[in-house]
Amino acid sequence: MTASCRAVVFLVFLIGALPLCATTWFVRPDGGTRYSPKLLAGQCDGKADVAYPGKGVNRHCAFNDVRYMWMDSSYGNSRWVMAGGDTLVIRGCAASRSQQNPDAPHCRIGWDKATGNDAENFWCAGVDAWWGCSMPPLPSGTASEHTRILGGCAYGTYSCNPVIGYPYTNNNLTQLFAGFASGALMYLSGSSYVDVEGLEITTHNGQCTRVGAPAYPKSCSTDRPVSDYGQWGIITNDKTSNITMQDLYIHGFTNIGVGGAIGGAMTLTRVSIDFNAFAGWNFDDGHSTHDAPGSSITQNYVTMVGNGCLEEYPIKHPQFPALACWDSNSGGFGDAWSGQDSKLDSFTCDHCELRYNVKDAAMGPHTVIHSIAVTNSLFAGNAGQAGKWGQAANSSFLFQNNIILGDCLALQTQIPGARQASFGQKSGLPGAYVTGCRAAGGLFAYFASSGANVNFNNNTIVTYQPTILQFGCTPPNTHACANTAYNVTNNIILGYTTSEYSDTPSLYYFDEPSAHVAASHNIEYGIRSGDSCGRNGNLCSDPELVNQPKQRRIGDIFPANLDFHPSGGSPANGKGKPIDGVSSDYYGRQRPNPPSIGAVEPIH
Repeated sequence: MTASCRAVVFLVFLIGALPLCATTWFVRPDGGTRYSPKLLAGQCDGKADVAYPGKGVNRHCAFNDVRYMWMDSSYGNSRWVMAGGDTLVIRGCAASRSQQNPDAPHCRIGWDKATGNDAENFWCAGVDAWWGCSMPPLPSGTASEHTRILGGCAYGTYSCNPVIGYPYTNNNLTQLFAGFASGALMYLSGSSYVDVEGLEITTHNGQCTRVGAPAYPKSCSTDRPVSDYGQWGIITNDKTSNITMQDLYIHGFTNIGVGGAIGGAMTLTRVSIDFNAFAGWNFDDGHSTHDAPGSSITQNYVTMVGNGCLEEYPIKHPQFPALACWDSNSGGFGDAWSGQDSKLDSFTCDHCELRYNVKDAAMGPHTVIHSIAVTNSLFAGNAGQAGKWGQAANSSFLFQNNIILGDCLALQTQIPGARQASFGQKSGLPGAYVTGCRAAGGLFAYFASSGANVNFNNNTIVTYQPTILQFGCTPPNTHACANTAYNVTNNIILGYTTSEYSDTPSLYYFDEPSAHVAASHNIEYGIRSGDSCGRNGNLCSDPELVNQPKQRRIGDIFPANLDFHPSGGSPANGKGKPIDGVSSDYYGRQRPNPPSIGAVEPIH
């Protein structure tokens, strides 16, 4: 017991209250089994970051399996041994001799065998049916003392290799993997004031799917012997609040990476949610549960790639490890963020990257979010829309310093590093079940309402998709947006045609007559239905980006070396309008005054 904890115990003894002393728990491959009143032969108490010394019971040493934190392998004992405000440090796990498909030091969550429990593997017998053999909801901490579950790199001197961009190959996170028909690997339902850091959350599958038609390579068996897969990564509900996630790599699940409504603040820093067969982060729990008042999502350096695709295992193609992809026409889905019925106070994402998702990057037209800000982010190759949001009256919307490569046919063609030439159904290749661009090829759809403050500033958009900006208003047919302007300022919009879309893209489409645009200092080239050239600083000149393809049909794919920097002679250079809050470009370089048009300043 620490000196500070002893002081607390003495104080509460004097006032007659119960002591509250946080404990740090440890799991490591060279630890021992758990000692408990039900298992007196257990080797370790889990409270020291040291190995089991090799003899004795109830020694002061680490557990050797993370499941000992909520199960002691006796019948029906399924309570967390840790309390709210405690810290759990997971350095890795051992695998028992009878474990099927062992992968130590990675930590298995779920049954040890496809046939379930037996005399040697008694992990999940008699546990609460609603969470099965998964990690149960973490005990809640407090505002001053969070519960923490940490990979080894996140404890002590923080040494986790940051989870930024894709592919994430420099991985020193502690891996937890779900298997043998697990539901969720981790439940955060009802949990609050919890930090989750330094973990790879995944499943070792690549053999079967729970979504998509046809099922490729086969359907997962849910009857014993079950297939070795996990459905969901992390599950929340409308009581989940004040959750911090940092340096997490969540990937490979047969359904979703993260899912469920939320009940308060969620903060994500350096989190990658990739190649989950149904969706990346799905806020729809299937019961139309609304997020609780005060719910918010604050995100920095969040990556979502390849959702809607089943991940191969083991990963042999790290740039794009898809085994099969399905869209909503082939029994799949494929959103990155999916927010049906979401009601949030705020949604922000800075330095986010959303690529090659089978449906929309974000987020669903049925959302009602008061404040949205997406900045310094990249959207590329998503088969659905890059952005899809809706907001109620008096809300704010900021879409600024972003790059959009509207390339909805990308999955029909060769993605660099993929295992095959196409995941488009027309190719006839195994695992290729994406039927085409969604929503008639629209790129960005948004509706506001009365009193909204809407700003699209300093973005660079390159696309062949037929409709670029689709604007509406709610409630429809009420002229509610007569006094709400869509401010479109300092954007480069560059259009192309393809064999699939032979007409030049239309810049604007209005779902509601009262929706209107205040546009200035944009470069619009290769598009139709745009703004008047030469008025309000708007130009209709070639933006002359570095390695920009010629203005012609581009064969349904953009070149890999496409660069979004304006060339030295670009008309974008120094022709923008200064905007409060835009002091740097997409790459963090300082903006001059006046700035350049688009997301990126030229390289001098």
